[in-house]
Amino acid sequence: MADKVTTVDEYVAALAPGTREVVEHLRGVVHDAVPGLGERISYGIPTFTLDDRYVVYLAGWAHHVSLYPVPDDEDDELARRIARYRDGKGTLRFPLAEPVPDDVVRAVVVRLAARRDGAAG
Repeated sequence: MADKVTTVDEYVAALAPGTREVVEHLRGVVHDAVPGLGERISYGIPTFTLDDRYVVYLAGWAHHVSLYPVPDDEDDELARRIARYRDGKGTLRFPLAEPVPDDVVRAVVVRLAARRDGAAG
């Protein structure tokens, strides 16, 4: 994206069509998982917030979409479910050529929001 975007809608509109569809879909999954999340652009990508603190970031790329961060307190079941999508310690990478596992995204967002909701400050 050559121009700096200031809203999530601008970010999504600037994506290539295939990436745009997946990012819009995931945007809905994130909001369905934790109703009442806010949105803003932070670090140049969509950021979903709870009480004005980040919960999760979402980015669209040419061949995949990424979700950041990965919960560091996941249980064995969640760890098993996200293992194939891990790309480094703090990133989940979902290839555009495959269906996005909505259940995995929901579980991650719920876990991150619960952690954020219980955080001080």
